[in-house]
Amino acid sequence: MSDFSISNLLQESFENKESINPREIFESRLAELNISEYQAFNLIGLDKNSVNPILDGSIKHPSLFNVLKISDFLNIELKDLIVFLISNQQSDKIKKLETSNDFQFIQKNFDIDRLSKVGLINSKSDSSEIKKNLLDFFGFESIREYEDYALKLDMILYSSTKRNFADKMRYFSISSAYRIFERISNPNYYDRDSLKELVPKIKPYTQDVEKGLLTVCQALYSIGVTVCFQRQLTTSQFRGATFAVNRKPCIVLTDLNQNYATIWHALLHELYHVLFDFDSISSQGYHLTGEPDLLLINEKNADDFAQEFFFDSNLLRFIKPHINNELMVSQIAKKNNIHKCFVYRAFQIDMWFNHKKNFWKATKYNKHFPEIDETVKRLSPLVWETDSIPQKAKIIKEIFELNKIVE
Repeated sequence: MSDFSISNLLQESFENKESINPREIFESRLAELNISEYQAFNLIGLDKNSVNPILDGSIKHPSLFNVLKISDFLNIELKDLIVFLISNQQSDKIKKLETSNDFQFIQKNFDIDRLSKVGLINSKSDSSEIKKNLLDFFGFESIREYEDYALKLDMILYSSTKRNFADKMRYFSISSAYRIFERISNPNYYDRDSLKELVPKIKPYTQDVEKGLLTVCQALYSIGVTVCFQRQLTTSQFRGATFAVNRKPCIVLTDLNQNYATIWHALLHELYHVLFDFDSISSQGYHLTGEPDLLLINEKNADDFAQEFFFDSNLLRFIKPHINNELMVSQIAKKNNIHKCFVYRAFQIDMWFNHKKNFWKATKYNKHFPEIDETVKRLSPLVWETDSIPQKAKIIKEIFELNKIVE
């Protein structure tokens, strides 16, 4: 963060640390150079009426050009003189400067209209209220603290790959996810071999609509892989992402498409990336499913892995002629330890990608897909309207540390 950002200058003026006294420094310079005030004014190139109010901190509207000249003569940092001048301004002027800085920062970094629509902020025009809502949500005390966090995030997640997030809501989703993983701070060691052993055991838990996903996520947490659930934000449009936080894999799932099978598919898709792409993800900070990737992480391989994991192509060829026979579908699902909606999802995918036929909204198939609310509520998803990240991270950590292991 630049030392000359308004928030930094304001913060230093409030703290008033190592405050300088320009008048004393000026007198010392006169003695050091053995010159008079008149000679000093000539050297600076300003008259006494321009110099003295700056030295005393009484000037109302200082010229940056004049401040620069005086700091050069005094042989002090320009920033130190600016902080001195700010600290001597009237409180109402400082407040206006702070409010203006907050407004500019908020407009630059947040989509106020959309955040208002999801209920995270209560006002679209009151910058003080917006600032309070955002700081409370992230768990920061000041805009400066958020700026420092955003800078760190940019260095970790964006600088190495030169990513440019034009969509503020997507950036907000990613920032929120990273922050919550930081606050959860999974204490368990990540063990890739343990993950390889765990993955084959996941499939039967899809049959437990209420508790299956939670149990799997608790087991993943115990081997160093943290999973959290995030309600989809407008325009962010991703169903999963994998992060490297403190050198441990973290996965965020969303309710994009509101589909039970899709959530499980997204989890296995991201676990594939953890198993086979984590070194690349660690080098760039995160991987967003569906986003073009500069390191060429293979999305098709991850999709194929997830699809074959739940219901492979050989089983699909067998069941396709009988897809409308609910009894046969239920039997093959039970035999393969999966919820029957995965059979219908495999059929829908095949018909769309291989035959260009759309069965996504077919009621006769979709009626077998469970509602996702019972599934995801046990993961305590982030509710934008009411939650804060510190409070939610504490709840999720407590949920996962119940340590129910998949066997």
